[in-house]
Amino acid sequence: MSGQLERCEREWHELEGEFQELQETHRIYKQKLEELTSLQTLCSTSISKQKRHLKDLKHTLQRYKRHSSHEEAALIQQMTANIKERQNVFFDMEAYLPKKNGSFLPGST
Repeated sequence: MSGQLERCEREWHELEGEFQELQETHRIYKQKLEELTSLQTLCSTSISKQKRHLKDLKHTLQRYKRHSSHEEAALIQQMTANIKERQNVFFDMEAYLPKKNGSFLPGST
């Protein structure tokens, strides 16, 4: 076998080894991506659920506030402030999550 052909064969074997490593790296990448996607979905779903419940609670508190005593009004005010603070935390959390795609209208760019 000529020296040139032997070099080509060695290079092929080196490339084959690198390719095997690449395949393993890609397998791990896909696994991690699936885990990340699952966690993102879980976070988004949980945030949406929390927001819905807090919105309902806020409306209930506002209705109740009209007929509440002074002490109850103070508690309602504190809970409303906590709800607002929680909404800010959700905003910060959502900054790290993928944005939902809006509908794209041709010619709207």
